[in-house]
Amino acid sequence: MGNRIEILFVSPSINLGLWVNYGIASLCGIIKEKGHHVDLYQPLKFNINEFHDEFKKKKYSLCLVSTVTNQWPYALKYIKALKSISQIPVIVGGHHATCCPSIIEENPEIDGLCIGEGDNALSELLDRIDKGEKYHSIKNMWFRNGNEIIRNELGDLIEDIDDLPFPDYSVFSKEAISDRVSIMLSRGCPYNCTYCCNNYLRRLYIGRGRYVRKKSVKRAIEEVRDFIERYKPNKINFDDDTFVKDKKWLLKFLEEYRQLTNTPFDCNSRPETLDDEICKSLKAAHCETLCIGVESGNEEYRRNILKRKMTNESIVRAFSLLRKHGIKSYAFNIVGAPGDTYENYLETVHLNQIIRPDYFQITIFYPYPATDLFNYAKEKGLLTDNTFRDSFESGSLLHMNQFPRWKIRFAKNTFGYRLLSGDKTFLRRIIYLVNSFSGGYFYRLILFLRKARI
Repeated sequence: MGNRIEILFVSPSINLGLWVNYGIASLCGIIKEKGHHVDLYQPLKFNINEFHDEFKKKKYSLCLVSTVTNQWPYALKYIKALKSISQIPVIVGGHHATCCPSIIEENPEIDGLCIGEGDNALSELLDRIDKGEKYHSIKNMWFRNGNEIIRNELGDLIEDIDDLPFPDYSVFSKEAISDRVSIMLSRGCPYNCTYCCNNYLRRLYIGRGRYVRKKSVKRAIEEVRDFIERYKPNKINFDDDTFVKDKKWLLKFLEEYRQLTNTPFDCNSRPETLDDEICKSLKAAHCETLCIGVESGNEEYRRNILKRKMTNESIVRAFSLLRKHGIKSYAFNIVGAPGDTYENYLETVHLNQIIRPDYFQITIFYPYPATDLFNYAKEKGLLTDNTFRDSFESGSLLHMNQFPRWKIRFAKNTFGYRLLSGDKTFLRRIIYLVNSFSGGYFYRLILFLRKARI
């Protein structure tokens, strides 16, 4: 091995709060295994001077950038700021790079791009840099070579994800780990939701291996044990899209998890995958909250446009099962997707009033590039505003006569007030309404005052 490579990993989280990205942790695990060092820069507020100061603390020789679409404008500004003071290679990866690879053509500051899974690509890149070899032929990666863009082919999917090193979470702050740690024990999703990039990724990898893969129970438990021993979290969030899909795997994992720890956890599920046996096992293993995508209360719209083929009856049954077994529920909802109407939204409110989730959120539809609904919106001329938003909370990017932007925003902001209409505490409804129209700042102020003990 040559000299240790000092790497700066940049992942903006502007106006989003601290959070742990499992993908970044996985890549940092590879860097650590190779004997190199990485620092993560995860800013909550945009500040170029602060970024320059962080960069100058060490003699970095490589910069990795990972970003989602909402944060790409900030990431690009950081890349340009870095290139104004240094010429170290900048490699961009993550969902936005995979779905919008043209960013390397449009921005000469980008030296390389990783498309799809980055584990093997990063491992080979580090080996070649370590040996002083040329690296422009690595699969899954595009590179700038003068005025030329070298577009290497996509490699195969990693068949056995048990072989990957443990993720390295040490790059994240203690606050991020304590607030919301994300662990994933699988890769890929078998469903066809049109607002999600999984459809695009599945098509991208056709003929290159099995798209949906899960770690063995043995490896999953080892990884969880390692994490608990190192970081002693108050709670774990299993962020797999299909955590409850494979019943045989799930029941075995839950039994071993229950014997390993009493650390509570949250996870995701589809309503049709739940039954009494699963809910009983989840509760016994200290599952605290289970999250379900309701998305829309209009069954026809949900099935035909969002491609979520589940009935309202199955949704009501799932939330009833969770309540029966003492597991808290979290309902995800969307407003303002292509073809959506205010009448659909009212049906969503009504369905949520029936299922009575313990927690809920409603997000404004965001047309993520390469998703089916992004393409549909462009074809129908609905995507008339190309301005990025910080998050899917910020406002609609679509122009729909039947559901104008102001009304979509109004629907989002009044959702909780309507949903809590049966709540005897009128003050709770008012507080939720004020917080919604303030963009969440009211809750943040309360949290700040509590921490400051004012």
